[in-house]
Amino acid sequence: MSKIIYDVIQRFEVEDGIPRLLSTNIQVIQGGEDLTSLATNMLDKLGFYDKFEENRTSQYIGYKLKKPKKGAKRYQLILTPRKDGLCVAISKEILQGNILSLEYFFGTKAYYEISYSTLGRIWIIPSKEDIFWQSLQSRYPNLSETRQATGSLTLNHRYEIEYHLGDIGENSDFPEIKAENIVNSPEKFDITSLASSNSYLVINDDSLFPYSWQVCITSSEVLKEFISYFAKILMEE
Repeated sequence: MSKIIYDVIQRFEVEDGIPRLLSTNIQVIQGGEDLTSLATNMLDKLGFYDKFEENRTSQYIGYKLKKPKKGAKRYQLILTPRKDGLCVAISKEILQGNILSLEYFFGTKAYYEISYSTLGRIWIIPSKEDIFWQSLQSRYPNLSETRQATGSLTLNHRYEIEYHLGDIGENSDFPEIKAENIVNSPEKFDITSLASSNSYLVINDDSLFPYSWQVCITSSEVLKEFISYFAKILMEE
């Protein structure tokens, strides 16, 4: 038997203690199943509950190891329902090696000091990795970075090269070097328009759990891929 879940919102007006229905708004939740239920059902099928215990609160669902190692008693996975989707938080230690950090290069020649600032972090959806790089390359044809879905991507790589070598224009000593800046200043960087928007997820800080990073998902297909990918990593830890 198929199951369909509805969101029902009713608005009433009360006059002299008598309620009067003003409007009713009924919405079918995506795919007949809300994203939170989809995530927990996936975790169950993957055997996640064999290793993790669940704690449900009014705000979130948190998962801790049943037999934690020393110093590993924090939540490893947190599901936080939102009106427009589901936010999923995972410990920074787990995410760090599976995401792409977007770095901006700074160099001061007077003192030969260089540094990098992280302007954002993203998770490239594995099934959309080709789309991500193709859309990025179409916008920046001379982008010389290698196609690595994890690690770091220097957003002003041309500046970085020219800091060490000097000008690399057509009339320079290095005309064969092709490189392009994705942004020319940190203030102009917009992480939401980096590449095709359906090919990656933006990673944000989690104010409630500062030891974690968080992604917010509105698509059931993307949620399935994200949960499947990271649940397996968490269970192997």
